[in-house]
Order: sequence, then structure tokens, then C-alpha cells
Amino acid sequence: MATSALISAVRRVQAGWAVATTAAHLAPIVLFVLAFDRGGPTLLVACSVLISVLGILANSRVGMLADRLPLTRVLRWVVALGSAAMVLSAVSALARWPAVVSVATGSLAVALLSTYRPLQAALLPWIVHTPRELARANIGAAGTESIASLVGPALAGVVLLVTSPADAVVACALCAVFAPLPLLGLSVAQAAPARRDPVSRRESYAAGLVALWRAVPGGGASVLSAAQTFARGALQVLLVLLVLETFRLGNDTVGWLWAAMGVGGLVGALVGSRALRVTRLARGFVLGVMLWGVGLVVVAVTSSSPWTAGLGMLVVGFGNAVEDASMFTFIARRAPHGAVARALSAIEIIAFTSMALGSLAAPGLAQAVGQRGATLAIGVIVVVLALAYALTFHRIDGAATESAGHADFLADVEVFEVLPVVLVEHLAGRLERNDYATGTVVIREGAEGDSFHIVASGSATVDVHGSPRPPLGPGDGFGEIALLRQSARTATVTAAEPLTTYSLERDDFLTAIQGRSASAEALADLRLSRDTKP
Repeated sequence: MATSALISAVRRVQAGWAVATTAAHLAPIVLFVLAFDRGGPTLLVACSVLISVLGILANSRVGMLADRLPLTRVLRWVVALGSAAMVLSAVSALARWPAVVSVATGSLAVALLSTYRPLQAALLPWIVHTPRELARANIGAAGTESIASLVGPALAGVVLLVTSPADAVVACALCAVFAPLPLLGLSVAQAAPARRDPVSRRESYAAGLVALWRAVPGGGASVLSAAQTFARGALQVLLVLLVLETFRLGNDTVGWLWAAMGVGGLVGALVGSRALRVTRLARGFVLGVMLWGVGLVVVAVTSSSPWTAGLGMLVVGFGNAVEDASMFTFIARRAPHGAVARALSAIEIIAFTSMALGSLAAPGLAQAVGQRGATLAIGVIVVVLALAYALTFHRIDGAATESAGHADFLADVEVFEVLPVVLVEHLAGRLERNDYATGTVVIREGAEGDSFHIVASGSATVDVHGSPRPPLGPGDGFGEIALLRQSARTATVTAAEPLTTYSLERDDFLTAIQGRSASAEALADLRLSRDTKP
């Protein structure tokens, strides 16, 4: 994909994400207030749980489809369906149908729009070319979400201030209808879909959960995701109760406090764009989860007024931005090929499950130890779990350093510049190191070609029919002509000084450039014409 097309594809995906996630942050607040206004705490909890249950079902099914169908097609359809469901929720609100209808269809919309993030995270490795580009794209996505988590709740505060909760649902629909537009006509080249062997749905759904569990020793990613989202589910209920029952303030205050979380998220995204690197992703994730717990502790300890509670929400938002950017990047890199979309969707499945449990537990905890006591206890537990896994995630970052270096090294080789990062990282794991003394022949003209070499250090001479050709240095590749043409070697390459190369076997090389061989062939033609000149 050309650079301009790459930038366009990334921008279109992220533009759709910006609108979809704004709607996804706006809608739950409006739905929660509507539910509490029409049905009290019971309907409020039911709404939160329903969003979670529908989110589990949506992410389970969509994750399975995304590993078997073109990602862009799946993304377009689920976003369009989510927008349609939000419009139906608005129609039911305007028509003054029973609140449960608007709550149910709005919850379905939120659940469908929630699949955008894992689909985007699965799609980006097929668009970008290096691990650093992937990290930057996901940090950008986290920044977009942080802005949306500010704009969405702030918009909720405004519409709830000037109109009724039922009429505020219309604002959600007006936002959601624009989400599918940037995705129209979007197409991204991918490798062949994952295998289509007959497999039960249960096994297919479980594959993503298993892949996510195995991504971190001891299931660290799953455990910490569950802890953080349990806390979020509880907070969705506790914050409404705190504002409407303890502070006895208006509905709009709920929106302003969630907007404070968005402000913290925006700061977190800005810091993350400078501090997060490929080799710091795992530690960034565990730090983000820990800050979630710290933020809840601050909310509990300082919640004598909405202003001090807002301080805790700032900390929560900061941690949320750091955690999200890290999580979706390193899971996309660590999950096995063919199960990436399901592993990323498994994050959302765990999130919605834990959020439902948190929402269900919140009223009982609040009744037992008070709203502040419940918030404090949940925050402390999240911090303790994050500390327990800190060393494990630190070790993951250490192991990622060498892999990231190899991937960056490969991405700078001319023949691989057209490859997406998902293939570059696969190749990085297949590299073999070779060391040659001065004068050693690496490949010989007329011999069978079975590997492609890239110079890591040192230099080499090139001879064709006994005539010298331009020498090779670090970053230069050689040996591709025999592999592409299935012919004998066309030149002799000899170490001019101590030489180190990394090599790829024929099958790995040809499989990687399959579907993009035109670019490789053009490079081979250029090299061949240059090497055959007298």
C-alpha cells in the first residue's frame, strides 16, 4: 500500500472510531439517567447489565467473523447496525414508548459500537508497516477515545441540562449516524482468511479467550482486564447514586463527572504518545490498571463534593488512556495469527462480563458499607492485583525488546517495505543469524538458492561472471532473485570483512510476499539489470 493510501486508510478508520466512540460514551450516560428516571435503581442496574450482556454476545460473534471474513466488511456492517439501533432507540424515545424499549435498543447500539475498538486493533497491523507505527496508531486511537470520553459525557451534560432524558436519546442517534460514513469504500489487503475447518461455535468463541489468557503468564491480561472493568461497572452505578442520592444534584452532573474522566484520558493519551514505546507496552498496561484503582480510592476518600470526586475521575481517565493504548497494541502483537480478532474481542467479552458483575454488586456493596466504602474497597483490590502482576509484565517488556528490534530491522529492508506489520513481525520470529569470517563465500553464482539474506553488520563484495558489482552494507538484502525466479544464484557474494547476516528460508520469504510479489519482482528486475551491466 502506498504511503498516501496508508495514511488515508488509517485516518478513515480512526475517523469512524472517533464518531463511534463518542456515541458509545454519550449513549450509556443518557440511558442510565433515563433508566433511573423511569424505573429507579432497579432499571438502572438492569440497563447496565443489559449493555454488558449484549456486549458479550456482540463481541463473541463479531470476533469469530472477523477471523474468517475481511475485517473492513465486518467493521462496516457492525457500525451500520449499531447506528440503526441507536436511531430506533431515539424513535422509541420520541414516540414515548415504554422506557424499556428505548433502553434495550440503545443498549444494543452501545454493544455493537463497542466492537469497533477490537476490530480496529485487528485491522491496523494490516495497514501499518512497523511496530512503532502500530504503537503510534493505537496511542492515537486511545487519544481519540479520550477526547470522545470528554466530548460524549460533556454533550450528555448539556443535553440533560436543557432537555429531558428521553429527548436526549435523539442526540445519541444524531451522533451515531455519522459513524459508518468514513468506512464506505474502505478496502485493506489481507492474507488469506483463517482456516475454515468445521468447528463448533463454542470452540470458536473459546479460542479468543484462550489466546488472551495465554498472552500473559498466569492470565495477567485477563485478570487485570476483569478487575478494571468490574470497577468500571460498579462505578457506573455508584456514580449515579452518589450524584442523585448523596449530593442531590441534577442529572447533568453525572455527565460532567464522566467528562472529567475524559479530561484525564486526554492528558494520559498525550503523555502516552511520548512515553509509551513498543518495549514499554506491558508496563504501561499494568500502570494504567493501577491508576484506575488509585482514582477510585481518590473518589472514595475525597468525595465530599462533586468537585473533589472529579479529581478522582481525572486520575481514572489518565489510567484508562494509558491502559487502553498498551493493551490493544501488545495483545495484537502477542496473539497467534488467525486468532487475533478473537483475542482482541475477548478483551471486550471479559470487560462486559465484569462490568455486568460490577453493576450487579454495586447496590449491595453500597448498602453494606456505603457508597464511599464500596468505591474504596474496589479501588484497593484493583491496586493490589496490579502490583501482584507488575513483575510479570516487566519481564514481557524485556522479551519484547529483541523482537521489536528485529521487526524494525526488517521493515527498513526495501523488499519488505510494502508488508504490513503483522507479516513483518511474523518474519522477525523466523530470522536466523549467520556470522562469516573475512573472505567467506556467502552465496555462489550458479548454486541453488534456498534463502534470502540481509546484512546486519560488516560488508560484502558482489561478483557477476567475475566482474565486480556495487558492494553490500548494513540493511542491504541479497538472494531474492533466485527465490522469486526459482533459478540458480545470479551472483557471488563474499564477506569483505567480518560479516553478520540474518536469513530467511525460501518458504518464509515467498509466503510473506505472496500477493505483493509485483513490488518484489520490480526490485529484482532492477537489481538484475544493474548486476548484468558490464
